[in-house]
Amino acid sequence: GARENQRVRTTAIVAAYNEEGTIADVLRALTASPLIGEVIVVSDGSEDQTVEIARTFDRVRTIALHENHGKGFAMAVGVANASNDTLFFCDGDMYNVTEAHIRALVLPVLDGDCDMNIGVRNRGAMANFFHLKLKCGPVLSGIRVMRKAIFETVPPQYQAHYKIEAALNCFCARAGYRQQQTVVYGLDHVIKESKRGLKDGL
Repeated sequence: GARENQRVRTTAIVAAYNEEGTIADVLRALTASPLIGEVIVVSDGSEDQTVEIARTFDRVRTIALHENHGKGFAMAVGVANASNDTLFFCDGDMYNVTEAHIRALVLPVLDGDCDMNIGVRNRGAMANFFHLKLKCGPVLSGIRVMRKAIFETVPPQYQAHYKIEAALNCFCARAGYRQQQTVVYGLDHVIKESKRGLKDGL
């Protein structure tokens, strides 16, 4: 239908840093989705096999930064190379991404229900309620779908900063774009402690 014809309008951007254990699963889900027409991996100075694994996917464009610049910078590189107006940012360390997750995140933006849709991991009904309805705590999920114009409202000095998710929330609201959050069930993240050491992970 009309929705599926819009797949050419969605670019998935994966800012990846040392994600060799999970990147293939993420890319399999993204490349299989009829809603996603372009997948760009930006390796942020990865020192493992992330780039080599990403390059085994024909439909994935892989950009390897030689040094680590931070997630926001890697995302901005992806945006600069995206040919579509709708951007789907997702983390390279997610596992069990499904087509249902992708649809739940992408369709509200494609259908014009909102300009930015932030995926929030299910934490149980109570925590979801406090987090989303009462806005307790920032929604700093790395999985989000937005129009390219929103990313471009964030000044470059904020884009390049590690707290890119907070900047996106702030500038999106300030520019009057409509945000919504979608609770995503059954999506897991590799625990960050294992990746960066305990102190940085926390």
